[in-house]
Amino acid sequence: MVRLLLWTVGLVAAVLLVTYWWAGRNLKVLDADARAEAPGAFLDVSGGTLHYLVQGSDDGEIVVMVHGFSTPSFIFEQNAAALVDAGFRVVRYDHFGRGWSDRPKGPYDEAFYDRELMDLLDGFGLSEPVRLVGLSMGGPIVMSFAGRHPERVSDIFLLVPAGLDVTGGNSGAAKLVRVPVIGDWIWRVFGRGILLGNSQLDESALDPANRLQGDVARQLDFRGYGEALLSTMRHFPMSDRARLFSTVSDKTKIPVVAVFGDADDTIAVSSAAKLVPLIPRADVRIIAGGTHGLNYQRHAEVNPMLVEWASGATVD
Repeated sequence: MVRLLLWTVGLVAAVLLVTYWWAGRNLKVLDADARAEAPGAFLDVSGGTLHYLVQGSDDGEIVVMVHGFSTPSFIFEQNAAALVDAGFRVVRYDHFGRGWSDRPKGPYDEAFYDRELMDLLDGFGLSEPVRLVGLSMGGPIVMSFAGRHPERVSDIFLLVPAGLDVTGGNSGAAKLVRVPVIGDWIWRVFGRGILLGNSQLDESALDPANRLQGDVARQLDFRGYGEALLSTMRHFPMSDRARLFSTVSDKTKIPVVAVFGDADDTIAVSSAAKLVPLIPRADVRIIAGGTHGLNYQRHAEVNPMLVEWASGATVD
């Protein structure tokens, strides 16, 4: 009986190891040859090599755009174009682990993303306060950064920001994926299907101008992307981060604009109501029918808000 049990355990372990290897067998190394097709340029910072794009007039006021969990900086394509047309100089970058940036090992926690953004600003010599745009997970990254370094931030614009009510963040499946070993196996074997099965990526009903202007699947071809997302899930809480918002309110005078969608199935619109008492001076707006992709799917409505905010005008 004991021998049968040991044999069964060994067989299961072997199957898990083989399937784990099989799921990652075709992943490529993100090397110089692979990066040759990337737009923009690269910046060497303390954590590795960051991919970035700078657009707009050399003397334009700086706007730095911080993307979210899984889709890299091309998610801002329509928004960046509008800001550039309005005379601003736009800086956007791929988080480590995403897009064309390095995939360093280690915990992708709050300090990791704070250092990443600080290294970017320092790498460009941007010592004066800048305007920050935070999308989804970029929201708590920006709020954390502003709370830690208020002297480096002049204004904040949040697009469907995570940090308060996030759908499914504490579900049984999410908790299981965060468990070491078994979570690593689940994410390696099923992660690609989970990511590409996101209903937000079904853009067949959208006008081409309102779609993502890049291929989300491309970054999945390289080693380290899945591990970066998994580490983020384990070390960077996406919900119940009220303190990040209240810290900016209590310790700084940084103006904040936040835009939510009432049809967002990732960031619950209840986040908007929770944000108001945390930052009473914040200009909180809700776009009717707006989904989690409202920054590009509804850019005709979002871009005027961004441009007015960046111009220092009241957002109507």
